[in-house]
Amino acid sequence: MSFSDKLKTLRTENKMTQKEVALRLNVARSTIAGYEKKNRQPSHEDLAALADLFHVTVDYLVKDNVISMDNSQCVSLSEKEMQLITSYRKLPSASRELVTAHIHLLEEFDINHKNPQ
Repeated sequence: MSFSDKLKTLRTENKMTQKEVALRLNVARSTIAGYEKKNRQPSHEDLAALADLFHVTVDYLVKDNVISMDNSQCVSLSEKEMQLITSYRKLPSASRELVTAHIHLLEEFDINHKNPQ
């Protein structure tokens, strides 16, 4: 996921407007819009401020194969894992719930298969 996509996702997940983010960074709203539309790149200072604001690392913001875990750790993912996460995020919430339920069923199956009673 690109920086612009991550920024927009973090902003919307935190229920913030572009104007609210801009006020926190002491920049114009159009600057945040430019970051989200890939028209502008943030300075090192703004990257650090965005990472602090959203409790993520700068690596998470700028690297394509890093995801945030527990807002404190980062982990590198394979291309297939990134594709799965990207696909999952594009799903409507009802479909996301079905995917999650299916994963839980698979986990239970694996536990029962490894440890038959």
